[in-house]
Formats: sequence, C-alpha cells, structure tokens
Amino acid sequence: MQELIDILTAMASKKGEIGNPLELFLDMAERIVKSVSIEFGAKNDEVAILVLTSDQKHLRFAAPRKFADLGTIPISKRDSIAVNVLARRAGEAMNNVPMVRHVSFFESVKIRDRPAVPIQKMITVPILLRGEVVGVAQVSRKGDSAAEAGPDFTQSDVDKAQDLFSRISPYLLEARPERF
Repeated sequence: MQELIDILTAMASKKGEIGNPLELFLDMAERIVKSVSIEFGAKNDEVAILVLTSDQKHLRFAAPRKFADLGTIPISKRDSIAVNVLARRAGEAMNNVPMVRHVSFFESVKIRDRPAVPIQKMITVPILLRGEVVGVAQVSRKGDSAAEAGPDFTQSDVDKAQDLFSRISPYLLEARPERF
C-alpha cells in the first residue's frame, strides 16, 4: 500500500505541470485499479472508480478509463447500486447482482477483446475524504454464473476495500480536474 501511495503522491505533484489534468487523473485511477485488482485477485476490468462530478449531481467513471466518456449516473437515480451506496455512506457486498434491480448498461460495454461478461458478485464502498463522500468504488467478480465468478465476497472484503479507498482518496481527489 505504501508503494501505491508513494506513486500517487508523485503523480499528483505533477498536476500543475501537465497540459491535460484529466489524463493525469485517469492515469492515477488506472494505477489504483491495478493495485486493487492484485489485492482482491480481480481482473482490471472488474474494478471501477466513480467520482462525484464538480457540481455534485452525478457520478462519473474515472476507471475503467473507457467508461470515463460514456456518460454519468445522476445521483437521483435510485436503481443504481453505486448511487445507493453513495447516499447511505456505507459499503456492501452483493453476491447476487443479477437478481438486484440496477443500472446494467455499463456491464454490456466490451472492454477487452472478448464478449462482455455479466457481474455476478460485487463489493461497493463509498470513497470518503475527511468524512465526506466523494465517490464510490466497486470490485466485482464476473462470470456466466455465480459459481463461475468465484467465491462470495464477505464483510471482511468490504472492510478491506473501505480501508484501502479511504487511504488513497486524498491523492486521487487532489488530482481531480476542476471540471470533472
């Protein structure tokens, strides 16, 4: 974890020198995804980071990078798992995602050179900075079935994700462009 924090600190310090701060921010999000993927034994496309927009009215993807330009999720959209976690300010593990009514548009977007695979299980945690919710992070397990996706997530996994994202939130938000 300290190595990731050192890398994020160095990256964030370059914000004023970079011509396009959005690229730096998205690069930092990708770096976080790589570390989180390793920590949870997930693939990079099974980790998502959504950050509140500058006007505080939408969640916008910082990762996967391909989603950053696909649009936003209004924080008034109550059938969004991410929005509900944002509003409750508490993380959760869902081991039956296909059975839960949720925004599934993003699941259908092909990220790699293989067909999109449905999310079966997912941890969703609020990203907190000094007690304020600034975004949401998700770690998922994908597969054609729950069994194929792998083991269920536990409360311990939720706690681990919450701790990890709370520790990196200052660095990520420091690099967020003014108009995101």
